[in-house]
Amino acid sequence: MSALDRDLLDAFVPEFEAEAVRLAMVREAPAASRALDQMRAMAAALGAASLATLVDRASQALEALDWPALHRAAEALARQARAVGEAGGDVALAPEPPAQAAAPEAPAALVDAEMLAALAPEFAARCDRLASAPDAAAAGRVVDGLRAMAGAVGLASLLRLLDRAPGLLEPFDQGGLHGLSAELAAQAARIVAAGADVPEPVDAPRKRVLVVDDSAMMRRLVRETLALDADFEVVGEAPDGLRALEALRDLAPDLTMLDIEMPELDGMGVLRRWALEGGGAVVIVSSAARPGSATAVEARRLGVAGIVGKPSGALSPDLRERQGVALLRTARRAAGLPVEAAR
Repeated sequence: MSALDRDLLDAFVPEFEAEAVRLAMVREAPAASRALDQMRAMAAALGAASLATLVDRASQALEALDWPALHRAAEALARQARAVGEAGGDVALAPEPPAQAAAPEAPAALVDAEMLAALAPEFAARCDRLASAPDAAAAGRVVDGLRAMAGAVGLASLLRLLDRAPGLLEPFDQGGLHGLSAELAAQAARIVAAGADVPEPVDAPRKRVLVVDDSAMMRRLVRETLALDADFEVVGEAPDGLRALEALRDLAPDLTMLDIEMPELDGMGVLRRWALEGGGAVVIVSSAARPGSATAVEARRLGVAGIVGKPSGALSPDLRERQGVALLRTARRAAGLPVEAAR
């Protein structure tokens, strides 16, 4: 391990790590190229050969437009930056695992046309009933019927979608079930059009998220936790309430993760303005909104979709480890995404 200048490490490593996290979330080549250029310059200024090597690997993935490989490389860059900062010097890279051949894509399974014609209208009607089910018991009966129909015809793609249902029934998540019913109806329509069981599409637009907290560390932890879920894209951050209102207006996010205790304008002040003129959903991430507290009650009255407590007070470095699952489930529910059953 070669020692590096401590002042340079303190200045560059946090920004390098943040840039790597941003790279893991981009879906456009120009933005990825700019992030790589920035990290290449920082690696050179630090004299960290390991980071420079990983940037080169990420560049190769970008040239091939191999997005999964690029995002894996970005995650490796973030991990290596943390390791370099903690060690106070450059750290040798672990050997690359041998490449595995991609499994051939299974052909679409043909389905009897008469069976499809008989299935389609009843399946669509049951999807409508699922969307409007008043409680978990009624929704469960509809799900059982949908599963029986899909199983009878051997439609694996519909059965995979229905595997999400248990996590939406307990606790009862009407919004998530409404979203699942729409996905099921759309997938059934694709199957009818193709005359075969076809894979579900994976290119749905991601939910755009604004993260608001006066602590840069907490913003990073929330951002990193959301980055674990491919359905989210953090499009902006704000360190206080006034800039949060500007970002809400300029970015129009689908979801805002909002702290309560902040300078300039606190989270409750943001909520009052948002309740009057804002869009999207809001989830509170704060130690100041404990269940049953006046703050939590007022936040719910103003329309927040969920509240997640910081496990160790205002600064919670263990947020991801102790509340990561709860944060993601709450964020998905607030954004109208299905909350999958715990595995």
